[in-house]
Amino acid sequence: MPNPYDDLFDNPLPEKKPTPTDKPAKPVAEHAFVFDDDFDPDGPDALDEVLAQIADFNERAELFSKMLSELRVVDHQVKGKVARIFLVSEDPHRRGSLAGEKQYHLLQAEKFKAIIVPMRKLAETHLATVKQFNSDIDEHYFSVEKTKGQIESEKTLAMDGINLQRKILSEAATALKILQDGLEDTERRLKGYVNAGGKNNISNSEFELLARKREQLTSGLEHRFDYSVLDTNLLDKTAFSLGIYLKETSAQYLNKLGKAFNQ
Repeated sequence: MPNPYDDLFDNPLPEKKPTPTDKPAKPVAEHAFVFDDDFDPDGPDALDEVLAQIADFNERAELFSKMLSELRVVDHQVKGKVARIFLVSEDPHRRGSLAGEKQYHLLQAEKFKAIIVPMRKLAETHLATVKQFNSDIDEHYFSVEKTKGQIESEKTLAMDGINLQRKILSEAATALKILQDGLEDTERRLKGYVNAGGKNNISNSEFELLARKREQLTSGLEHRFDYSVLDTNLLDKTAFSLGIYLKETSAQYLNKLGKAFNQ
């Protein structure tokens, strides 16, 4: 009697073929390095970018610093009120007439504008440089193309460059403060001509408008730039003289810089 199971052994079930969705798993390499999601291995090197920004700043700052020399803002420095009353018999800035005081006021305002416009652009570059350095260049920074010694050397160059930027911008902020004081002092003398009569007469309304326009300029509102933020304190100046870079936190220094541009 034939075995009823012979057909099963003579005709085995066909081999199951993998479906298109059954893809073989890829072998995982041992110790594979995985980049962070925000890291582009083919992107430009962060330290190289910082050094390029510093080079760009220095190139433009060379002409800017020469202009500061030529403007001789220190000539407009106002003596303190006490010195003016007790130590100085004659005000060296007094022009002796309404026309002379107006002309002197205009001269100081023009010097102020000549400084604040390029200074703002330099400060924008400084902000971008500090922002990238503080976020990308720390003790964990590395480069496959640079030796450890080269990295340390370039980091030092970057820190020195940022310190130089702050010194240049601080000097410019001081110059603007001198001009602000000079303009206010000139307005003090101009006020003596309000409704004085004769050829040296200025109406109160003209004087008020002149003073209001000057306030818009020296406060930074006209150029949307609070230059006073870039003034340096004694600690900063000491660090500059010692060649130390004070890497303040982003929440401190970068926030302070951002306020200069109403950000």
